[in-house]
Amino acid sequence: LAPALEGLSDQERRGQGLYQANCAFCHAADGTGRNWIGSFLNPHPRDLTDPLFMRSMTAERLDRTIRRGLPGTSMPAWGAVLNDQEIGALIAYIRRAFHPLSGAVD
Repeated sequence: LAPALEGLSDQERRGQGLYQANCAFCHAADGTGRNWIGSFLNPHPRDLTDPLFMRSMTAERLDRTIRRGLPGTSMPAWGAVLNDQEIGALIAYIRRAFHPLSGAVD
């Protein structure tokens, strides 16, 4: 299940819709990557709720990963699919829903 969040900004709400429509398929609605499809991917999708991994994640790094994908994984490049505002909204939602990120991307 997606996290129950109150008081989302317009940007975070847009990011929530984009995340659930595009990212949850692999990363799961709750960001853990523990869903049916995620169990078949190797390597498994990142757990966006894992504090150990997310501690080193910055907004800039997440932006780059979303835009370019991750070679050698099933993480595709979304830069030709999503525009700058949509990627920014995704980052805002991930920051709010799963784990704080350092750095800002506007």
